[in-house]
Amino acid sequence: MDFRLPHSVPARWLTALGAVAAAAGAAVLALALAQPSLGLELGAADTAEAPPRVQQAHAGGSVMAVLAGLGNAQGLRMELRSDDLAPEPDTTFPAYPDYNRFLERQGEIAALLRSPEVTLYGTEGPLQTLVPSARSLGQLPWQFWLQLVVSVAGRVVGGLVWIFRQGDPASRYFALTGVGLYLSAGSATVYSTRELALATELFRTLHLANGLGSMLFCGAFVAVLLHYPTRLTRLGLGPLLVVLYLLLWGASAAQLFEGFDTALRVPVLLGFLATIALAAWQWLRVRQDLVLRAAFQWFLFAWFIGSGLFLLLVFVPALLGRDTGSAQAPSFALFLLIYLGIAFGIARYRLFDLGLWWFRAWVTVISVGSLVALDLALIAVLHVDRALALTVSLVAVGSLYLPLHAWLWRRLTGSEQRRDPIAVMQDMVLSANRGPAEAWTDTLRGLFQPLQVERLAQSPPHHRLADDGLSLELPADRLLPALRLRYAGNGRRLFSPHDVKTVRTLQMLCGRIFAYGEATRMGMEQERQRIARDMHDSLGGRLLTLLHLAPETLQPQIREALDDMRLTVNCLSSGGASLEEALGQWRAEVDERCDSAQVQLRWQQPEDGLDLQLEPETLLHLQRLLRELVSNALRHASPTLLQVRFALSGSALSFSVENDGCRLPPAAWKSGVGLKSIRYRMETLGGQVNCQEPAPGSVRQTCVLPLLPAPVDSEPSLPAATAPDLGELPKQPLGNPL
Repeated sequence: MDFRLPHSVPARWLTALGAVAAAAGAAVLALALAQPSLGLELGAADTAEAPPRVQQAHAGGSVMAVLAGLGNAQGLRMELRSDDLAPEPDTTFPAYPDYNRFLERQGEIAALLRSPEVTLYGTEGPLQTLVPSARSLGQLPWQFWLQLVVSVAGRVVGGLVWIFRQGDPASRYFALTGVGLYLSAGSATVYSTRELALATELFRTLHLANGLGSMLFCGAFVAVLLHYPTRLTRLGLGPLLVVLYLLLWGASAAQLFEGFDTALRVPVLLGFLATIALAAWQWLRVRQDLVLRAAFQWFLFAWFIGSGLFLLLVFVPALLGRDTGSAQAPSFALFLLIYLGIAFGIARYRLFDLGLWWFRAWVTVISVGSLVALDLALIAVLHVDRALALTVSLVAVGSLYLPLHAWLWRRLTGSEQRRDPIAVMQDMVLSANRGPAEAWTDTLRGLFQPLQVERLAQSPPHHRLADDGLSLELPADRLLPALRLRYAGNGRRLFSPHDVKTVRTLQMLCGRIFAYGEATRMGMEQERQRIARDMHDSLGGRLLTLLHLAPETLQPQIREALDDMRLTVNCLSSGGASLEEALGQWRAEVDERCDSAQVQLRWQQPEDGLDLQLEPETLLHLQRLLRELVSNALRHASPTLLQVRFALSGSALSFSVENDGCRLPPAAWKSGVGLKSIRYRMETLGGQVNCQEPAPGSVRQTCVLPLLPAPVDSEPSLPAATAPDLGELPKQPLGNPL
């Protein structure tokens, strides 16, 4: 059967559910308050045959030790026994004949309590005459309120699950368990907390409703595990299970068995064993699925802890012949544990695929219920004015609700363990030398701690959850690629709609930041191109003219100025070069200078890592460093051999210039413009320079500097300025460089 209604609106169903829950709770409360009361608080004696003890008398103010019987003015008298106070008759009287006699005695006592006046008898004669009246809220024991809360909570939780998942068979059967719990706990609320007796038919009806609720709860819960988290069989076993347990209840109501052990407790125990078998089967089906496994773990924990303890405390001892009626009312709190556990599981692990909004709806229901309950308690117990009681209730519930809600939200969503998005974005902005794609990926890793981050060949249309929250898909945006994040929190949690909102906002901000950075980079590139063109068009042409007009004595200096300008223009216009290209240009220049000075050159360079990209500024500094070191060797010594060695290890580049024919040892050198320039450039690059004397008359100057690769520009580059064509200049000895 399908309980769905077409085009149902959850808001209307929530309102209807609240009205039904309120009416159900009010019906139980009204029925309990309608029973006549003598204002007594009774306790059972040590034996069932002994009369009960009066622990407190609210009416008349007397305190009596023993209540042997009741009588009225018409001469009707009823002797009392301690088992007349049995809170759960099917555990005190498991056999049907004893149970029927108990109900008959309850009817006789209830009829006597409806008399205008009732006389209390002790073991030695009359004690006091009282006028029966309706019970008040203050006379209801705590067991009554506990069972009432459990019954209404089961109805509300089951109803909420069904409202938002009407098409899911598991949610329908889970809603039936809520109805069963309400029938079982709600009816027990009235008869188990009675003052002394109820009318026979009323007691029988309430007890039948208790049994109906127990059987409906058991059959529906077995059906839940047939369908959740996966459907184990296509056979329609769910309705058959519910019908089977309803038939067993009908047989029990007709007293076709020997007693309640066979008719009630054995089927419930068999149902519990069936849930264990089905749970094991379901576990084998979902053990490889992170989402279903996480949800099912929490579901099983709540179910088996609550129901298992209830059976151990109430059902199993009753089967062994012990009267566990007094333990039944407190044990109903275990069912509250089941439903609250499933509620928390829904919020954390999406049981029945409901999501975090379910938790918000449930907290709202609890807060409103707490407000009403506290208001009633202040009015009934403390006799506080209604307006003052409402004010106190609002303040108390508000002051507790807001911090508790915030704490639960952090715990359930795991938000307290996640990094602040603003802090993550600051780290991204302050980090340098990373492309937008790499920086964005690192930002997502820091924020969500996913186990996997993969690029998508096809961009999704929007930010969305996939695989029931296992994955979060992000569309491409300008410089940012389309990505899929999997297994958030290092595989400990699922992605949530809150994560979708966070990453959507963060990607918009990061995209603008990256676009601004890219625009800044392109502006700098255009400015470099403009400077290169200006140097080429004006300064280059004038130096060429000056070279042709100047005497021979000035031509070497002009040629060196042209070389410096050519280096600067090439660096500005090229936008960087690989280490292999740079070494080729540098070797050609050093070889030319050594030929002019008639000095032998030995050049060594690495074979691997030559594809390393160098930024323009780094290229300029390195070439001028090398030129200064070579100039020092040729100017301040009379070398016959010049050795230049380059080495690359990791992200560090080192090169040395060694020459013989040194006139002064390095310790006697004076710091001039050349040495100061070398130290300045090394400090700019973050490197170190040292000078050694490997052999008498030889000097080796070594520079070691860290290298960071220049970002590879995947976008179309701007047109490069054309460097002046200086390849046809007359090649003359350079002489002493400046």
